[in-house]
Amino acid sequence: MSTSDKDVVKAFVDAFARGDIDTALGYLAPDSLVDEADGLEFSGKYHGPDGFQKLLTTMGSRLEATVDGCDYVVGDDGVIITKMALTFSSRATGRKLPTRVTELYTVKNGRIAHLDSFYKDPAGVAALYAEN
Repeated sequence: MSTSDKDVVKAFVDAFARGDIDTALGYLAPDSLVDEADGLEFSGKYHGPDGFQKLLTTMGSRLEATVDGCDYVVGDDGVIITKMALTFSSRATGRKLPTRVTELYTVKNGRIAHLDSFYKDPAGVAALYAEN
């Protein structure tokens, strides 16, 4: 894959980080698949921009996510790998959880076709999500 694929992923992450969800959604292919990490209340497979919006709505109902930094690697097979530092905050209690997430992206025709997420501390994120 090309540097332009990396640029697509970087633009997507940057838009998400600044809270510009409409722009972020525009980088997803209409038939994209977002595979959210197992072990979370919002785990699952989300299809297309509407599916990703549903994921964000579910996650965002209890958590706020702040991107603290992100490194990008282009894999040998063209997959774009992000290694992201995030801080999740409980909307109920205000407690914060700094953590990391690794995401694998496949870009086709200038749009994200597949996003697969892996949380470093899914149990910690799940516990924070469950706080009242």
